[in-house]
Amino acid sequence: MTTAQPVAVRPATAADAPALLDIFTRSITELAPPFYAPPQVAAWAAALNADRALALITDHTTYVAELEGAATPARAVGFATFAEPEEFDMLYVDPAVVMRGVGAALAAVVEQHARFRGVHELKATVSDCARLAFESFGFRHEQPHTRVLDGHEFSVTLMSLPLR
Repeated sequence: MTTAQPVAVRPATAADAPALLDIFTRSITELAPPFYAPPQVAAWAAALNADRALALITDHTTYVAELEGAATPARAVGFATFAEPEEFDMLYVDPAVVMRGVGAALAAVVEQHARFRGVHELKATVSDCARLAFESFGFRHEQPHTRVLDGHEFSVTLMSLPLR
């Protein structure tokens, strides 16, 4: 049985950009194949590059999760972004630590940030592979939707979380 490690969440810095790119790419290539066809996975994984990873940090509010108390130095194991005015924009977790509370910790910080910003309803467009996680965070389904990326259609779900 694996002992859960506490998750520390902090604002991302420019130095985190390479880790964000790595987490994004591995999360998609390792976790999305049961939900999307190989060409869709390849297009999605290629959607973020080094410049765009840095832009996530400079253009949005981005948080990084690290596991505390590890024998090795802290390293990023997940990230989430909030885009103005009310969008929970991205949530990606290192496949090696999925289901260990990293996503929930990031979601809680994004929700807290949105509340601080005066948001009354947090919106998210969620992939099929992330939908159950967002449901566990309290988001409700608004409607199914389709997104197009590099000529490939993706089924996604528009979701929302009332913040009272």
